[in-house]
Amino acid sequence: MLTLLSSTTVVGLIFLPMSLLILLAGIWLYVRTQRFVGAARQTTARVVDMQIDEAGETYYPIFEFTTVEGTMLRTKGSTGSNPPAHQVGDTVSILYDPQRPENAREYKFADLWALPSMALGLGGLFTLICLLLLFQ
Repeated sequence: MLTLLSSTTVVGLIFLPMSLLILLAGIWLYVRTQRFVGAARQTTARVVDMQIDEAGETYYPIFEFTTVEGTMLRTKGSTGSNPPAHQVGDTVSILYDPQRPENAREYKFADLWALPSMALGLGGLFTLICLLLLFQ
């Protein structure tokens, strides 16, 4: 005999794989960021320029810093904003990977933890909702 599934069960079955993917992406982003922070060196950088994206809407800071080994590097900030979050001449705290010093991020929540937090939070919430729909 053929049994029809309720609409809430169908919705739960459709969205559960997507929510689990978001949750897994959040876990991967968290682990990757945790490893970066654990291996990174902290230093002070100076904003030496502002780069505007191709659309002319978002400003990215260009940081200049010296590694522990004494090498001076320039790198583009990973987070842009409009209006610009920095001005040329500002000093900021950054973390950089000693194995790949060009891989540097500003030492603030938005650059390090915002994306993993959003993915974990949304993936967890959506997974919970899907499970509740499936097992109500």
